[in-house]
Amino acid sequence: MRSDVLALSLLATLGLSSLADDVEKGRQADQAALKPYNDLIGDWRGVGQVKRFSNKGAWTENASWAWKLSKEAAEIELKTEKGKYLKAAHLKPGKTPNRFILEAELPDGSKRTFTGQADKEGALVLNAEGATEGLGRVTITPRHGTRLLVLLEAKDASGGYERLGEVGYTRVGVAFAAGEAGPVCIVTEGRGTMPVKYQGKTYHVCCSGCKDLFEENPAAVISEYEAKQKAKSLPK
Repeated sequence: MRSDVLALSLLATLGLSSLADDVEKGRQADQAALKPYNDLIGDWRGVGQVKRFSNKGAWTENASWAWKLSKEAAEIELKTEKGKYLKAAHLKPGKTPNRFILEAELPDGSKRTFTGQADKEGALVLNAEGATEGLGRVTITPRHGTRLLVLLEAKDASGGYERLGEVGYTRVGVAFAAGEAGPVCIVTEGRGTMPVKYQGKTYHVCCSGCKDLFEENPAAVISEYEAKQKAKSLPK
């Protein structure tokens, strides 16, 4: 039996039926679908290059990724500072496994929706719906939690794609080496970078979205996390 199903059963057993109902409505399912992209969460400094290894036309921009959580859904929100091709975006699970939606706001204020899936190397390849000009494809490639590449492309005359530029991001703050252990976010099980307290005990969350959810109902979040950990330890 899947661990998330076991967690729901345990929540109900503990008498947290309303929380179990909320989980069934989608937040936990969305979190599970987006979990491969937990490494996006945090603040990043980026350098964009029109052509790789060339400073001609290069630019700088900053990006911040954070969880945005409600009882019914979960998504990962992007905000950029001086973003050349993306101003903001929301990454959501699609309706089928391994499909994703990126609802983006471009620097001119216009909106554009991208859909796609992860390739074999883990890069998330998202194509614009109906776009014939400007940004037509975004490829997001996390690199070991400390590096992030975002490739930006437009459709060419043949219907293929041509490179607009690529932004190489480095995580702001303390670097995490690949495989390095550290605090775990009690909400998403990502990197726990922000301490929160409840009844004299310290927990960790990964972003302001998780912090808000924890502070709204810490007992429920802790119970949910403990149920998931217990479910993982049960025989499958």
